[in-house]
Amino acid sequence: MPDEVAGEVSQYGTMLQPDEDSRSLVNCSVTWPGHGSVRVRAVALISRMPMTLRAEDILPGGDEDGYEAPGVTGRVGEDGRTWVVAECPNGLEGRVREVSAMYVTAGVDLPVPGKGKRAEYLADFRTAVQVANGITAAQKCGGSPLKMPTQVIDTYEAHVTSDADGGNIRVVGIDEPGLGVKKCRGLGKRAGFPGKWTASGDLQDSRLLSVCDATILDRKDPMDTEPTPPDGAVVDVSVASWAGPLSESANGQYHHTGDSFAFREGSRTKVIPDSEPHELALWARSECAAGSTYHRVNVRTETFSVSALTLSEAQRTTFSKDARKLMDSYLTDPDGWPRQQRCHDTKILGEVEGWQ
Repeated sequence: MPDEVAGEVSQYGTMLQPDEDSRSLVNCSVTWPGHGSVRVRAVALISRMPMTLRAEDILPGGDEDGYEAPGVTGRVGEDGRTWVVAECPNGLEGRVREVSAMYVTAGVDLPVPGKGKRAEYLADFRTAVQVANGITAAQKCGGSPLKMPTQVIDTYEAHVTSDADGGNIRVVGIDEPGLGVKKCRGLGKRAGFPGKWTASGDLQDSRLLSVCDATILDRKDPMDTEPTPPDGAVVDVSVASWAGPLSESANGQYHHTGDSFAFREGSRTKVIPDSEPHELALWARSECAAGSTYHRVNVRTETFSVSALTLSEAQRTTFSKDARKLMDSYLTDPDGWPRQQRCHDTKILGEVEGWQ
């Protein structure tokens, strides 16, 4: 900023009367009139995250804009809000409840080096990391400082077509985000599913969050896969883990949409309605390096029928066996996230049928 431009500081929600408690650790902005502003907010993580934590929304190549900074638990979604999560193992002071983490958001509306969204979001991530590290140092709440990010990665893929009728859709990957990342590489193959598998995953390198997927389908054009998978074959799998302060938040989001293991506990059907996905998820819980952790695996099979289908008992049982094979291989993969995070004392929680 030019020396003659004075900054104006505004603070929100942290000026409290004695004996009052607030989730806000920091909530303020600095504005330089005519030049831009910085707005930051840090909140004790005592309830569900306001940002999505569903595996489908975090996986690279999704249908919505998304950016990640390697080495930082956090994302930028299509709403442009940058968030990170920082651990505080020794707890944050002044909280009525025990709190071991915080989430921080940052928005930098200033000229930044570089061009485009990546430069802007890198400035957001770096500001959020500085705020998080400043709070953990001031409160002496333990844990290692977050790494200062040096890049952001675009995890969005555009589906484009040159045909007026919308046909001939092809996928244009802005990046090849997480393709072949080590922690995901054995997915599908280790579970014993036949075919040539390609895997991808998030690049956050986080103790709190991990997402992978793998497929035998052509990633550019699933209809062009050679050889064509047989009807009923497993063609797509995904795995995800949420640890410590993110675990209940992720489970809560799935429960809200009816996709949690506890939502239809004990429910087991064989009728797949018209046009519903032929997929099954299995949930488990472990103790890992960052605390109690939920794991979710999902298997999807190929079908050439779009009409309603009633599975035989053997077909329905095969679905369950495939999901369990995937879960077991995920938990025991020496290069996988659960082994990296020393997960143990695992309990299988239940299945969720994607066609319900």
